Amino acid sequence: MYRIKKKIINNDRPKKYGFVTQIIKMLLEIKLRTSTSFRAIALNAAIISETLRFETKSPTHTTILNWVHKLGYYQLKIKKEKSEDWIIIIDESIQIGKEKILMVFGIREKDIDFTRALVLQDILPLKEKVSVSWTGEEISKVLFELKKELGKIKYAVCDGNRNIKKALRIAKIEHIYDITHKIAMILEKRYNSNEKYIELLEKIAVMKKNYIQTDIAFLMPPKMRTKSRYLNIIEISKWLYKTLKYYEINKNKNNRICEKFKWLYNYKDFIIELYQSIEDIKSIEKGLKTNGFSKETEKYCNDILNKNKSCLGKTLKKELVEYFQELSNKVPKTKKLLITSDIIESSFGKYKNYLSENPMAGITNLILCIAAFTFKLNERNIKKALESTAIDDIKQWTNETIGKSLFQMRKQAYALS
Repeated sequence: MYRIKKKIINNDRPKKYGFVTQIIKMLLEIKLRTSTSFRAIALNAAIISETLRFETKSPTHTTILNWVHKLGYYQLKIKKEKSEDWIIIIDESIQIGKEKILMVFGIREKDIDFTRALVLQDILPLKEKVSVSWTGEEISKVLFELKKELGKIKYAVCDGNRNIKKALRIAKIEHIYDITHKIAMILEKRYNSNEKYIELLEKIAVMKKNYIQTDIAFLMPPKMRTKSRYLNIIEISKWLYKTLKYYEINKNKNNRICEKFKWLYNYKDFIIELYQSIEDIKSIEKGLKTNGFSKETEKYCNDILNKNKSCLGKTLKKELVEYFQELSNKVPKTKKLLITSDIIESSFGKYKNYLSENPMAGITNLILCIAAFTFKLNERNIKKALESTAIDDIKQWTNETIGKSLFQMRKQAYALS
């Protein structure tokens, strides 16, 4: 049983705000660090206030949404230092409707902690733009704006998006290919037309369809999405390997369940090769994403690759050695390179989870939450951001950046019917 220690809430609050800073911070922490909806947070705040008998009113979900908007706006508009060591992470996200979000995060090289992976609070949102289509020329204009504001951009980390790559060439910014997408590309190239792999996927799909509602559902394979099939290959290989082991352990026990998985034994060598290679990939990715690319991490990766004598292992070695050489040639004066854009993928994932409450809303000023994810939530920062940002600032930014949203057009159309 846990004891709740009642803490006196101090009366410190942002100017012209009816809520104390501690309460604002608590609710923002819940929203920005979890997937709780705005309405649920408002209801929880009311319950907590009533249960602990806080002498303060509870905010509505709209109020909490406005706080998030203001934090995101503040992060985008705060003046960034000019320097010679900026690194950017850039990507675009497709949403319902025609619009796409172009997001650019940044971090100074001196601020990167190469003993751990990046977290959202390490980086700053530099640009957040919306357009029907982002051509290379249009993206390059955003990059030229950034160069004027920031000083020198040493390099950009992103996937192989054609338009972004073109924009980087126009803006003369070095492109560092994200390690996750690089490995996914290698795996896709290797298995796109591999007969055994295709057969396995087909059998997995049939098994999931036939046995999902039976007594062997506990052994069902993971969900496979067509668009990210190769990025999900880690889970597929783990399921194949563990299920094969289950079969080998139990096959002599007259276990009828095992009979359903007997076909896996025909692919034993292939499954073991895939699993071992994926384990090597996980070790390589962890080393590079945590410690960056350097002579030391290159040697670490090569040591792993040299031990894998399988066909897939040889393919990985050939492709990754070439990739490492490209990295070494691009920025020879940099001792350690950031080579992962996972952080921007993570922010898009969190944002899309927010959209699940209203998937037909399209792009609205809720995209400011992407910038808000990077906010360092302490009471001093929160007060400063809320006091220096007005609702009119949000409205103006929304009109300039987004215009009329899909939700607004839908609402207007039905009002006229």
